[in-house]
Amino acid sequence: MRIIPWWRLTAVPMLAMSLLVGVSVAAPAATATHPDVRVLIDISGSMKQNDPHNLRKPALDLLVRLFPKEAKAGVWTFGENVAVLVPDKNVSEGWRAIARSKAVQITSDSLYTNIPAALERAAENIDNTYRTSFILLTDGMVDISKSEAENRAARQHLLNDILPRLRSAGVVVHSIALSKSADRELMERLAADTGGLFAVAETADQLKQVFLQAFDAAAPAEQVPLAGNHFLVDSSIEELTALVLHKESKPVELVSPDNKHHSFANHGDDFKWFQGDGFDLITVTKPYEGEWTAVAELEKGSRITIVSNLSLAASRFSESLFVDSVPAEITAALKQQGEAIKDPIFLKLVKFGATIQRREDGKQWTLDLSADNPTPADGYFHGAMNMLGEPGTYDLAINADGKTFQRSQKQTVAVRENFDVRVAATDSIPPAHSVTLFAQNPAIDSGASAVTAHIKSSDGKTVDQAIAVADREWTLTLDSAEQSGRIEVYFDIAGQNTNGEKFNYRSATVAIGQSGNQIIAPPQKQAAAAETAHEEPKPAAAPAPAHAETKKAEPAPAIAPADNKKDWHKWVLYGGLVLGNLLILGLGFFAYRVIMGGGKSKVLEETDDDNDDDIDAVKGGKDSKDRKK
Repeated sequence: MRIIPWWRLTAVPMLAMSLLVGVSVAAPAATATHPDVRVLIDISGSMKQNDPHNLRKPALDLLVRLFPKEAKAGVWTFGENVAVLVPDKNVSEGWRAIARSKAVQITSDSLYTNIPAALERAAENIDNTYRTSFILLTDGMVDISKSEAENRAARQHLLNDILPRLRSAGVVVHSIALSKSADRELMERLAADTGGLFAVAETADQLKQVFLQAFDAAAPAEQVPLAGNHFLVDSSIEELTALVLHKESKPVELVSPDNKHHSFANHGDDFKWFQGDGFDLITVTKPYEGEWTAVAELEKGSRITIVSNLSLAASRFSESLFVDSVPAEITAALKQQGEAIKDPIFLKLVKFGATIQRREDGKQWTLDLSADNPTPADGYFHGAMNMLGEPGTYDLAINADGKTFQRSQKQTVAVRENFDVRVAATDSIPPAHSVTLFAQNPAIDSGASAVTAHIKSSDGKTVDQAIAVADREWTLTLDSAEQSGRIEVYFDIAGQNTNGEKFNYRSATVAIGQSGNQIIAPPQKQAAAAETAHEEPKPAAAPAPAHAETKKAEPAPAIAPADNKKDWHKWVLYGGLVLGNLLILGLGFFAYRVIMGGGKSKVLEETDDDNDDDIDAVKGGKDSKDRKK
């Protein structure tokens, strides 16, 4: 029998207790669908200006090396025509080799930019047993001919026919624009309607970051958090992959817990090391247990992914959300071999938390998911997500810290207003303006929604006008004769969602004048129609302070010093209880090993022979490969 030293009992999970006290084991979790990632790369002639150094090649090379083995993936190029660069198949070392060899065919010599044809070709043979995502990379707009009429018709075909089919098939489109001249409205709509990400990348660093965000959304991977340049490896980790993004400077090194320095030029057989353009990708099998250090000037996006049977199962939100329809809460649980860990003694030792940061203003929220219920019966921790009620781009990180092990899940979420107001100059002489209300949220039933425009002229008079809908858009065209001065426009919507729910909404107010166009009043928060049917729309309430939305654990009350003369007998009692519990735990652990046998994570069991070996292992002095023999 192997004895667990007392000082490890507060740091290791204690599933053995469940065998003694009758805690039930969770039913196996449903198998998650594996990712099928289809990459569509623009090779039109304009890429010579917008991607002169052909950054698409190293970006694709990075993705190819990151795809997990259980995924499917394929690559298409498009310009005037669409070509299959790499067939959509299960990822293997052979598939990776083919993909890397075909990267030389990414050029910038095609005449047009046939985005609709690229999406249609990539949408062939969708396998519903996989979670299909497209990563669309382009620098332009729909361009299939010299005829503007044909280009407009092709764009409408994409929006009216292709996009609804993609959405109904469950395909998520992550659109990346390589230029500000790209059709931003189209690219953003592709992402918003399918729950994907949209981003503009104009530099090599931006493209790499955006590609990684899209990859994380399409094929999320288990991670351990990076604290500065350090990360913790526990005994359940069979393999780690370090993606080190860095500036071109001195060579990257990894320092293992035994203080050995590993580099591209000098590493063992258990390392696979690839050097790319601005990144090193290092895979280590059976890594040493303990704290590792990456010696490099780490850039944003660096991460440590792992293969382990101890995993963090956390909420995955759609990458595209809308105010008033964001998820109410976030959930997280630890799973071992697919089963949620429910043991209350173990759960009490693990801190579950989340950090959320909004990019636009840097505001940050911290959630302590363990505060309200440190030992949930089903093993799932919950936290309110009130901060997502405002538009913005949010970076989420969900973490589990068990002292001797850590896990992390990350994702990026864009929250949009349900409606957007757009102003454009008309082709009339003299030029006038059109003001368009667009339903960004595809869940809005535009045909069943009535819109009234309110136009306030420079003399203070207001005119109301009902607006007809066309393809989720309500457009008000202002007569040039009416534009002698500043004009203010806003819209009232008596709307309905596709599920039949009715609502009232007032859009942002836009001012149009010689000094330019600007939003002068924010939109009113959407309200249920039943609550406002007999009331005039009211101004939106000021958002609550960020700190008021963040649930934080109350500080623990201070413990008064004990009176030695009066309470010495309590310490005797406590000591007896501790010794008794230690004995029970030791017997429980023995029973657990006898009943369960092998195959469980070593984070949940002890393998050292004596206290000295345990101390050495914690300090990183033993090779995890030796311990596993």
